[in-house]
Amino acid sequence: MNKRVLFINKNKVINIVIILSFILFAGCDLGLGEEEKDTVKPKGPIAALFYLGGTLPEFSGESNPFSGQEMSQFTLKKRIEKASTDLLVQEIVIHMGAIGTGWARASEIEDILKNAAKKKPLTCIIESADNKTYAVAASSCPKISIAPAGSVDIIGLGMESLYLKDLLDMIGVKADMLHVGKYKSAAENVTLNEMSDEAREASNSLLSDINSRFISLIASSRKLQKDKIAAIIDNAPYTANQAKKAGLIDNVESIGAVLSRLNKKYKGGVVSNYGKSEPQKFDFTSIVKMFSGDKEDKQKDNASKIAIIPVLGTINSGPAANNFLGGESSVHDLELINILLQAANDDSVKGVVLRIDSPGGSALASDNIWEAVRELKKRKPVVTSMGDVAASGGYYIACATDYIFANPDTITGSIGVVGGKIVIGEALEKLGAHKDGVMLSKRSAIMSPFTPFSEDEKKTVYLSMERMYKLFVNRVSEGRNLKEADILKIAEGRVWTGSQALEIGLVDKMGTLEDAISKAKVLSKTKGVKAVLYPKPKSFMETLGEQLSGQDVTLKYINSFKAGRAALSFGLLLSRNKVLAFSPYLYEIE
Repeated sequence: MNKRVLFINKNKVINIVIILSFILFAGCDLGLGEEEKDTVKPKGPIAALFYLGGTLPEFSGESNPFSGQEMSQFTLKKRIEKASTDLLVQEIVIHMGAIGTGWARASEIEDILKNAAKKKPLTCIIESADNKTYAVAASSCPKISIAPAGSVDIIGLGMESLYLKDLLDMIGVKADMLHVGKYKSAAENVTLNEMSDEAREASNSLLSDINSRFISLIASSRKLQKDKIAAIIDNAPYTANQAKKAGLIDNVESIGAVLSRLNKKYKGGVVSNYGKSEPQKFDFTSIVKMFSGDKEDKQKDNASKIAIIPVLGTINSGPAANNFLGGESSVHDLELINILLQAANDDSVKGVVLRIDSPGGSALASDNIWEAVRELKKRKPVVTSMGDVAASGGYYIACATDYIFANPDTITGSIGVVGGKIVIGEALEKLGAHKDGVMLSKRSAIMSPFTPFSEDEKKTVYLSMERMYKLFVNRVSEGRNLKEADILKIAEGRVWTGSQALEIGLVDKMGTLEDAISKAKVLSKTKGVKAVLYPKPKSFMETLGEQLSGQDVTLKYINSFKAGRAALSFGLLLSRNKVLAFSPYLYEIE
């Protein structure tokens, strides 16, 4: 028998004991995966209420009860679909807060609500609606209400970013960055004080395409002329009563008033957490199952399936780091390659859907994953479903698959590379710290953070990046069955919306995750099989066990801000890689 020795930090043991004590004595809901169990049936007809707002992760982190996320988009879709076919559900009410997804995933949420509205009466009650939240409500809700104190803030789309060159110069830090592709603007925030002409051209094209759909969508759904909507946007924001007068909403009423009315109307009242299983009471059997795992669930995994493999976050080299307390999603090539290999060897997996929502990252890791996807494709069909962003390294992976679906508002492309280093030598000198050392060869200090590149070093790094760019173009050419000369015309690091990408041949069709699943079933010649997350989400105890043998994770204050996480991601990638396939991650269209 193999024995495994664990070296466990004393403080970590204390933390784990506290966590286990809380679970054992206070009890908790063990329904931590994406699978939903049946709830207790209500006594009569009901209205099903769903809250829709916040970041809404694509898939659940529910194997981690401390991650702070109650429900994913994947789970929300299943619950709303269940409500729309449940005979006891008489109507569906969506309590809508600010939607924190990108525009592409917001469009997918629209589709979820539209489909439900075809089967049941559906009303949306919005708190205060920004551009994105109102777009979802207007396009998918037959009736829109807003609280008396709420507002409709459709102030129009915009994109802005922070440029730090002067600040870095002031403190003695130099961003010694290079890029291949004139539109490859991922490093401009630290090398310039304003947007380059190329970045402005690409950004204007991207924003205009999304804005055109934004105006058309509102005009069509609210039965108003496009020029009227443009004028409404120019004069926003609006109070609740002003929004009603402008034809943007149907009623002014609070969520409390709506729920009170529905509770009187239906015998079963309002079910505010429809589809969520009841918390299970802890007993000795539950504890044993939690530690040993459920054998019945493992046996079910042999059923034929379409495997949904998430590719979410920045792309890194090596194994995944433990992140017990939650945080920013990331992709690690070693972990993902093992999952792809597992899917290739798993006879129950008939086809694979990669759900890609990634701005890219390490060029090397992206190419490693590309190779693994290509090998998987030789054995079973692989389809891509793009989320908000599938650009640079994210697109690198997608182009290896058989078929690519994107949303019209997906940000994709960015075929180019960026690289370099952040030089802090002058900043340290200002603080009284001085660098010295011994270098045994001409380029020993090429990636030293203390000195800028010499002309010879810069040329060497650029040649390395140029080779990576040519390989990237070659991979796209092979995957998309297009000539390299044609790829070069649409590459250069430029980002495109999904609808633009369709026109230039980077994607195959506009569609959702469901469309990608359907395509995988067609390509694999299977019918009636389920699509499931793959591999099955880890249990709580598996996550806890990994934490015991892993490293501590400290949640930083800066990680609470999206721009902060983006900057940290870029900085960490740059500290480990000379060449990055990384898109303008700070593109956040509001």
